[in-house]
Amino acid sequence: MSKWGWCGKGSDYCGDGCKAGPCTGTGGGPCPDSTDCRSKWGYCGKGLDYCGDGCKAGPCTGTGGGGTGGGGSSGGGSVGVITSSIFDCIFNTIDATLRANRFNGLKATGWTPANKDEGAVFLAHVFHETDGLKTMKEYCAPGCGPQYSGSWCSISAAPGKLYYGRGWFQLSWPCNYYNAGQSLGIDLLANPDIVENDPKTAVNTALWFYKANGMAAPAQRGDFAATTRIINGALECNNGPGYNNQLTRVATYKRVRQCCGLGEPSINPVC
Repeated sequence: MSKWGWCGKGSDYCGDGCKAGPCTGTGGGPCPDSTDCRSKWGYCGKGLDYCGDGCKAGPCTGTGGGGTGGGGSSGGGSVGVITSSIFDCIFNTIDATLRANRFNGLKATGWTPANKDEGAVFLAHVFHETDGLKTMKEYCAPGCGPQYSGSWCSISAAPGKLYYGRGWFQLSWPCNYYNAGQSLGIDLLANPDIVENDPKTAVNTALWFYKANGMAAPAQRGDFAATTRIINGALECNNGPGYNNQLTRVATYKRVRQCCGLGEPSINPVC
């Protein structure tokens, strides 16, 4: 994304002032190599001159310099092929303390992606659904439409409880809260706020949806479009009313692949 906010390729977009994507100039987005840091001056490289004080993005070690809020590390360790530096690169718009909290929640689940393709697909959807892990509940909460009180199964909303989107996949509706809770051994129907407030449960509810709806197989082969059909196909696919929203989701996926050291998608990411 260029300094003017337009997306494209080449030095006019990826050069000086580049805001996001595989920036090559003095910009504020993540570096093409996810192990590099973008220094306070906007250049990419390794070491204290790049990753120390004022670092803008990447595995920063000093005090952040603003910009995207990407300074600081998520605390080390890894979730299979997803290292802390990759996680830092992906979720580069939150501060280091919050990023460490989110990463620890992911590590606590014990889940690991089968390969980087799966990690990229899963985390790209997470970024899109949570505004880069800035929020664990819908921004409209609690006034989201009809309070998500409807039900397509035999489960009814508990009195006084609201079932708007929460967690890494924005779990919503009573049926989903009930079914996720049954799988996880937690009464989420009676206590939906747990999804928002407990870092591990916030991830586990997303993983429940991910596994229950068969997203893992297409994710492991890098079929992002197939997973979008599962998570929000009625609105975003086939030129639906949320098609532009899908394009934002796809742009996030392409950036996440860069952080994971993957190239352009080999399968059309648009559904």
